[in-house]
Amino acid sequence: MSEHPTIEQYEKSIQEGHYRAYKCVDCGAVLALPAGTCYGCGSNKMDWTDVSGKGKLISFTVIHIAPDEFADEAPYYVAIVELEEGSRISARLSGFDPLKPEEVKLGIPLVLAYEKGKSGKTYLAFKAA
Repeated sequence: MSEHPTIEQYEKSIQEGHYRAYKCVDCGAVLALPAGTCYGCGSNKMDWTDVSGKGKLISFTVIHIAPDEFADEAPYYVAIVELEEGSRISARLSGFDPLKPEEVKLGIPLVLAYEKGKSGKTYLAFKAA
């Protein structure tokens, strides 16, 4: 078992372009976000795991009025993506015009991407497969 996950480790892996999820050693459930306890079985035996980077679009919204930290980046998409491994995660949605949300279709296949914000920070993102 590795050390308990931290948000700092999670964010660092995204900044390095190597998104990792957490996997329960006991039941095999993959958690998109770091957690100390499995959502499926309650075990605290967790390890980092690589994921396929494939998923599908479950939901999305366009952010027009963003928090101060992201104000210069608006408008932008935030999506809920179901990973091939079964877990869901929120991330940016890249490659679509945020002023034309009618062109985005739920259920489309997505692949992992990264988006560099105007601040220089790298965000977890997905784009059409």
